[in-house]
Amino acid sequence: MSGLSDLHSKLTAIAERLPTIRSVCTNEESTKLFLVLPVLNALGYDVTDPTVVQPEFAADFRDGLCDRVDYAILRDGVPVIAVECKKVAADLTSNRGQLRAYFTALQSVRLGILTNGLRFEFFVDVENANIMDDEPFVTLDMEAATERAIPADVLEALGTLTRTGFEPLAIAEIAERRLISRRLRTAVMQEVREPSDELCRVLLRSAQIENVRKSKIASVYSSMVRNAFEEAFVLPVMELLRTRPSGTENAASPATDAAVRQIITTDRELAVYRYVCRRLAFLASDEHQFAAIEHVHYKDYLGKFAIYYRSINKGRLFDFIEGGDGFDRFIFPEPIGEISTSTMADIDQPLRAIFSLRIRELGSAQASGGPVLQKMLA
Repeated sequence: MSGLSDLHSKLTAIAERLPTIRSVCTNEESTKLFLVLPVLNALGYDVTDPTVVQPEFAADFRDGLCDRVDYAILRDGVPVIAVECKKVAADLTSNRGQLRAYFTALQSVRLGILTNGLRFEFFVDVENANIMDDEPFVTLDMEAATERAIPADVLEALGTLTRTGFEPLAIAEIAERRLISRRLRTAVMQEVREPSDELCRVLLRSAQIENVRKSKIASVYSSMVRNAFEEAFVLPVMELLRTRPSGTENAASPATDAAVRQIITTDRELAVYRYVCRRLAFLASDEHQFAAIEHVHYKDYLGKFAIYYRSINKGRLFDFIEGGDGFDRFIFPEPIGEISTSTMADIDQPLRAIFSLRIRELGSAQASGGPVLQKMLA
C-alpha cells in the first residue's frame, strides 16, 4: 500500500480510535500527544525525530520577546511548516491570528496548520506573500471521519502536504484553485437561494425577455429563476439520492413481516420526501449542511411516514400523515408540534430549524433539544 491509499488507511485508523481517545484529552498537552502527533506522523513527519519535528519553536521577530509555536516541521534544519495546537474542540476561528503571527515571523514557513485535535486547518499565503490567508484552503475533519470516508478532494490535497510530497510552489497553486473554487461555489449557492437582479436580467435576456422593471423581478421573476435552478440542478441530484438505499435499519422480526407487507409508500409520501430534500438544498446555510442532505432518509409505517437524518429515532425530523381533505399533518418534535396545512411551504422554517439541530445533536452528543430549538425558531 502506498501514496493516497496508505495515507487514507492511517488517518482512518486514527479516526476509529478517536471516540475513545477524545475522552481522555482534557487539556492542550494531551490533545497534542494523543490527537495531533498521530496525524503529523500519518503525514510522514517522524514526531520522534527532533530534526524533523521540533516542539516549542521560537517564532517572534520582536526584541525581548520569545513567542513559540507548538511545533515547527523542518526541512534541512529550516522551518517550513508551523503547527499551532489548541485543546480538544476549542474554537479555531478565534485563534487564527496567533498562527498568522507565527507564519509571518518565520519567513521560511510555507504552510500553517491550526488544530484542536478534531479539525486540522491548513493555510498558505496565496493572497500576499508571507502573510497567512484568512481562510484555510483545506480542512481535515477527523470527527467526521469517524462516520464517513475522508472526501477524495481533501485526501488529494493532503497528499501534497506529506513529507514526500511537500512542494511549496505546487501547494500554492493547489491552494489558489481550491480557494477560488470554494468562493465560486459560495457565490453560486447564494445566487441559487436568492437570485440577484443582475443574474435575473442575464437569464431573462437569454429567454428573450428584456426591459423588465426591478419591481417585477422582485415580485415575479426572482422566484421563477429560483425554481428554474431547482428543476435544472437540484432535482436530478435529489432524484439520485432518492433511488439510493435509505440506510439499513435493524432487521425486522417475523412478527412484523405481515405488517411490513401491508405498507405501501404513496406517491404523495414520496413527493413530501423529495420536497424536503429539495428545500433543504436551498435552505442550507453552508456546504456542510448541503452535504448532510445525503443522509436524509425516510421510513414508512402503517399510518405515518417518517423522515429522519441519519437515525430513525434520534434523527427524526417529522412524521407525515396524509390528509384526505387536502390538509396534511406534519408532526415535528416539541416545541414545534403539529402543523396542519395544504401548502408544504409552511414547513420550511421548522424544517430548517430541526435539520440544523439534528446535525448538531448527532455531531455532538451534548446538544439539548427544546430550548435550543426554541432559540433557533425565534
